[in-house]
Amino acid sequence: MHDFTCLDEAIMNTLRASITLLTEENPDLLLVACGMVEDLTGFFVTGTDAKWLGGLIGAEEEKSQIAWLPSEWPVSGVDPSDAAPGRVTSAIWELSGTQAMIDGTGSELCEDDYNALRVDYEDRMILALRQLQTEGALRNARGRDIWIWLHSADYSDEELDDRSFAALHSPELAAQFHGRWGAGTEPLLKKMTSLYR
Repeated sequence: MHDFTCLDEAIMNTLRASITLLTEENPDLLLVACGMVEDLTGFFVTGTDAKWLGGLIGAEEEKSQIAWLPSEWPVSGVDPSDAAPGRVTSAIWELSGTQAMIDGTGSELCEDDYNALRVDYEDRMILALRQLQTEGALRNARGRDIWIWLHSADYSDEELDDRSFAALHSPELAAQFHGRWGAGTEPLLKKMTSLYR
């Protein structure tokens, strides 16, 4: 059984700092995603607002799809107090054995244990985001809830975006988010941007 104390603290500190930076830079923040990768490193936090999303309404379908690609969003929340490789990366590497392998003092977890740790890592992220929601830290300057989820940045887990969104939002919103691709993009963009008129 892992001791997640250091990982939980690292995740929460990084999320708090990143989301504070995003909301300060953009008071009308609407979407935030935490990009995660398969190799158990830290995550990136990025966001966008209704104005940027509104610019995608009426665009060709291929262009409008960037609404769901957080790596294309205009605002990143990089915690300036975090030094490479990052507090979250360091904490998860400690649990996975990656740091021990780098230091030459041990080896990585076996595949089954590594995959179990990936699930634990996702769960810890969801718990931290739920806590921030409860605290009211995931609202923009208008008092609107920010839609947030975990994004599979390397597309190694095709279900992560939908699964994490559903864990953090109402079933109604989750169903709409699930249908966001293709023909579902335009209606959802219009719904989101209408919140700010």
